Amino acid sequence: MKKILIGEISSYKALVIAKYLKRYYSDIKLYAYDYNKKIKSLHTKFCDFFVFVPNPKIDPKNHLEYLRKIIDDKDVDLFIPVHSDMYGEYIKNKRLFGRTFDYIGEYEQFYLLHDKEKFNNLLITLDIKRPKVFNSFDDAIVPFIFKPTNMSAAKGVKYVLTEKDRIRYRNQFEEDFIIQEYVSGIGCGYSVYAADGNILVGCGHKRLSEYPISGGSSVYRENYDDSRMEKVASKVLKAVKWTGFAMFEFKLTADNELYLIEVNPRIWGSINQGLQNGINYFEPILGKAHFNINTAEKKTFFSPFIYGVLITYVFNGNFKPLITFIRNIKYNRADVSFLNDPKGWLSLVLRKIL
Repeated sequence: MKKILIGEISSYKALVIAKYLKRYYSDIKLYAYDYNKKIKSLHTKFCDFFVFVPNPKIDPKNHLEYLRKIIDDKDVDLFIPVHSDMYGEYIKNKRLFGRTFDYIGEYEQFYLLHDKEKFNNLLITLDIKRPKVFNSFDDAIVPFIFKPTNMSAAKGVKYVLTEKDRIRYRNQFEEDFIIQEYVSGIGCGYSVYAADGNILVGCGHKRLSEYPISGGSSVYRENYDDSRMEKVASKVLKAVKWTGFAMFEFKLTADNELYLIEVNPRIWGSINQGLQNGINYFEPILGKAHFNINTAEKKTFFSPFIYGVLITYVFNGNFKPLITFIRNIKYNRADVSFLNDPKGWLSLVLRKIL
């Protein structure tokens, strides 16, 4: 029986993965961890044991050491962290976790994909279509965006759509930010697990709504097949020789042009879209699933936050996301469902509001 350590378990990514693994793999024992004390008695039913760990934001060194001790004491076979802000530190210290984290590549490869400035330089070398990068805030052509070079999940992203926005955000711009042309279009993604730069499992999706609605994280999506995304992802991964998970973010413009915006070399927020549609990103690590996976096409959404987002679209005069959601009720699947996993759902809500 394989022993798997996953966390933080109040994260919707971890909740999605825990449910999936417990459903389709009969020979695993799942250890879930979290640093939020309120989660100790309120966590998902899709785990066999819960472990409280030190907060990585307060004491990262002790956090890492504690995880190493759990892995040693419980004889863990596989370590699956999902904390985006800590993922680089986990990779940098991967030797602490021994064989349990061998399915992920080296920090130098991760950093080349993760750091937006270095990644842009890589795209220039590979001649891949991308947003234009401006050298200075005042010389940038409106509309544009600026964001930290080393953050994920749309954190710290600011949209400068008018000259008034330029005045409003000027004092918030810092040296470690990258300034990019704003590309108008539909958000798309191509998600993979790769080994030494070769895609072993991959799937595309399209965003049906996102938060913030001006451009942000996916909260409602559907499958989207576009071979151009796979070709671009493959070209980048082969150049870096990355081993691990990655999600490539694109913008599809009105004239059918694809721009590669960035890549997240970690487990991504919309992973449920592929999993719900029969794409097993964990097969290269755990082998084939023990039960048949339903491949009927579904759309997935981030509950309960999708409802507030849909209302925001309506208030901004865009009824399409709400209409799409209602028309596809029977095909919609929540990333985390209150009816299916009430404690997991509540822990997710607590994580967001605390």
